[in-house]
Amino acid sequence: MLAVSEERTVDFESTARIATEAFGSKDVTFSPSRMKWLYERGFGEGAAVVSAFDGEKKVGQIVLLHQKVHLDGAPVSATQLIDLFVLKAYRSPGVVRHLYQEAERVCEAGQFRIILGLPNPISAPLNARFMKVRPFLSLPVRIGVSLGWPRGRRLLFSIPVRTMPRDEAIERLTPFATPASENGLYWDAETLFERISDPTCAYAVHATADLLLVSSSRRTRGISHALLCGFFARPGAVIGSGDIATLIRAACRVWKHQVFVYAGINKCLPRLPGIAIPGRYRQPILVQLRDTLTETFPRFDRFQLTDSDFI
Repeated sequence: MLAVSEERTVDFESTARIATEAFGSKDVTFSPSRMKWLYERGFGEGAAVVSAFDGEKKVGQIVLLHQKVHLDGAPVSATQLIDLFVLKAYRSPGVVRHLYQEAERVCEAGQFRIILGLPNPISAPLNARFMKVRPFLSLPVRIGVSLGWPRGRRLLFSIPVRTMPRDEAIERLTPFATPASENGLYWDAETLFERISDPTCAYAVHATADLLLVSSSRRTRGISHALLCGFFARPGAVIGSGDIATLIRAACRVWKHQVFVYAGINKCLPRLPGIAIPGRYRQPILVQLRDTLTETFPRFDRFQLTDSDFI
C-alpha cells in the first residue's frame, strides 16, 4: 500500500536516480548534488519534500521550495511547486492527488500566503486543479546579439563567481540587495550568493555603480549563449540604457558568446534586453500563483529566472 508524507531525511542519490527514471528522457538527468543544494540552500528558506512510498521504496514526490517575498513593504512567506514526478508503474490519479493533498497540508501548516508554480505542460493543469494556482505571468523569452566589448569606466567588475572567496562575493553583492519596497522575491547578498552557488553550473556577476547582472553560459537547441539570469538595481538608483548594454557586453565577453537570452520582468529597467521570440517558435514561460488571503493577484515589480529553479 502506498503512503504519502513529508520526507524529513532525503536520500538524494536515490531520489535523483528515481527522478531521472520517471522523466524517461535522455535529455533529462537529475544531479544529487544539485537537488541537495536546491532543496537545502538554493533559496535560503529550505524546502519540504512530499514523497510517495511503496514500503521502503520511494516512487514519487513533489517539492515545495520555500521563498521570501516582499509585498507592499512587508515580508510574506511563499513557496514554489517543483520536481513533481511519479515512477511509470505507479502513475495514477490517486497517487498524484495524494501528493498534492499532502502538499496542500504542508502549505496550510506552514502558513504560506503565496504559492507559485512554473510548470511544464504536464504539471500545469495538475497545479491548477489541485493547488488552485492560476496563470499570473507570461514571460516571453527574449534574445539579442552583442557585438562590442564594455568600454570606459562604467563597468565596476565582471567576475566568475567561483573565482571569488565567499566573503568577497557577498561584499560585492551587498549594495544590490532588493529593497522591501520592491514587490517580488527578496534577495539579500548571502541568499543571492547561495542562489548562484549551484554545484553543477557556473555563474558570473557584472556590475556598474547602479546595476548588477547575474549571468551563465548555456546551450539551447545547439545555440550557445550568455543567459542573463537576473538584473538587480541598487536601491533608489535610476537605471540608464547604458548600464544594461555595458553589463550585457561584459557577460558576453566572460562567456565568449555573442548571443544573449533573457526572460523576466523588472520594472527597474528602462527596457528589457533583446527582442521577444514569437510564440510559434518558443512558448513564453508560464508563472502560476495563488494568494491564499485574496482572490486578486498581487503586483510583482520583478520576476526573473533567478526566481525559478530553471537555472
